[in-house]
Amino acid sequence: MTRSHRHWWRSALLAGAVYGLTFGSHAFAADLPTRDGAELAGSRTISADAELDAAFQSLGVLTAKAGSSSYAVRKQAIVELQAAELSADATTKVNRILNNLAMFRRMPTLTFEADPDVYNYFLRNPDVTVATWRAMEISKFQLTSVGAGCYNADAGDGSVGRIEILRQTPTETVIHCDGAFKSPLLPKPITARSVMRLQTSFTKEADGRVVATHSGDVFVEFPSQAVETVARVISPVSHSIADRNFKQISLYVHLMTQAMAKHPGWIENIGNKLDGVTGAQRQQFLEVSARSHVIARKRLAAQSGKPLQLDEILSPFRVSEPAVLSPVVIRPTGATSRD
Repeated sequence: MTRSHRHWWRSALLAGAVYGLTFGSHAFAADLPTRDGAELAGSRTISADAELDAAFQSLGVLTAKAGSSSYAVRKQAIVELQAAELSADATTKVNRILNNLAMFRRMPTLTFEADPDVYNYFLRNPDVTVATWRAMEISKFQLTSVGAGCYNADAGDGSVGRIEILRQTPTETVIHCDGAFKSPLLPKPITARSVMRLQTSFTKEADGRVVATHSGDVFVEFPSQAVETVARVISPVSHSIADRNFKQISLYVHLMTQAMAKHPGWIENIGNKLDGVTGAQRQQFLEVSARSHVIARKRLAAQSGKPLQLDEILSPFRVSEPAVLSPVVIRPTGATSRD
């Protein structure tokens, strides 16, 4: 893997936490105690984000609609969240945050090629998702299952939390996070609660590719009034970081879909290195990867007009030397090989 491609894998996976739910803690990622400082940093961030957007697009993640924190969008998002079919306990948790809402962000609407099975697998198994990050040695983030849809999170820097999936359907996922986020700028961890509502749809293109479109609404509560005040001042910066994290998570799913289609041997090596998950989860990850690979091969065969041979499916899995299992080079969309 080249340095530039390693950089993109790192930026794709080192999002603050699963699904970008450490949105609130990122408000303290920069030393910006004044409004003037926040505005200056905000303008610089906008410029940097424009460059990052171009890079994301070259890698296959496109922004269909920019993120927003406007009053009208927030009002609409609250109505939609309250209309979600949640349990009594989940409704209580959501209403607590909405009644003390400090920050809101509607993430950008993003489109990218992704296998729906791969996308949904990672969404339903976030502990396996972060295990792949550790297997690739790009993160030490830990996510431990403690019950159906509940996970304890540990970022390894003193930031800990609990993530709970409140609702999950093929098109909608509602996630609650309660945690203490560590910042080098503050003597004590920042306590925050958040809920995210993720909406997803898939469209099949004429050439057989499947494109995912998703967006998410994030609502954050800070129990401390002092923390909330500072967070509001520097919200332009934290909004930008939240958008960027959402794009990074999307890029991860897109790149993993590509890797499963084109480099199943490397994916198998990653699967065998997964830690902190059960043997059944490890096997399921490999099965999802194998199915995705076969689907991709069938699509390419249909495009070429040639029947798909069994050997064509099996050949990428035949790895005779361990050295072949080195990290794969994922090229930007449209790039060509320079051997």
